[in-house]
Amino acid sequence: MNIAVLVSGGGTDLQSLIDAEKGGRLKGARLALVVSSKAGVYALERAAAAGIEAVVIEKKGYEDEEAFAGALLAALEEAGIGLVVLAGYLCILPPRVVRAYPGRILNIHPALLPKHGGPGYYGLHVHEAVLAAGDCESGATVHYVDEGVDSGEIILQESVPVLPGDTPEALQARVLEVEHRILPEAVRMVVARGIP
Repeated sequence: MNIAVLVSGGGTDLQSLIDAEKGGRLKGARLALVVSSKAGVYALERAAAAGIEAVVIEKKGYEDEEAFAGALLAALEEAGIGLVVLAGYLCILPPRVVRAYPGRILNIHPALLPKHGGPGYYGLHVHEAVLAAGDCESGATVHYVDEGVDSGEIILQESVPVLPGDTPEALQARVLEVEHRILPEAVRMVVARGIP
């Protein structure tokens, strides 16, 4: 199964998938395409180093969402993609793209959904919200993508404690370690049980 990984930044979650593939932990799957929402991000260098085809598809480069969705779908179809993984991808996927890959798009979110999810909850904003709420734990969630935001069925979660004196940055680093563990495992699980 060909996998596309959609990214927007440094690509540490992408690297966890590259490492899993190299280690033989993504049986029956191949990282075939990386799509970045912006040029010049380090994730593109990670893709190049791993020999994975990469393209930049910037939403602002298209006249409307329909044109953006068309460009994204064309890239996925051309690469024969069977599974799409959002790994720190900071764009909301157009409904047309979600409908084209039902049950075949996964996202990693840096909190224990359904808490601290939805519009505006990304990056450090999530960890700031966890600390502001006084939560005693946080973590990461891999879930299916539907037409809502962070609302799809949960595949895998793992928690981490929130420690006294935590800053958003310290909590983010701890959650990132969990992301790097559970994202490849969730992909392996989905590939192993087959796409509906």
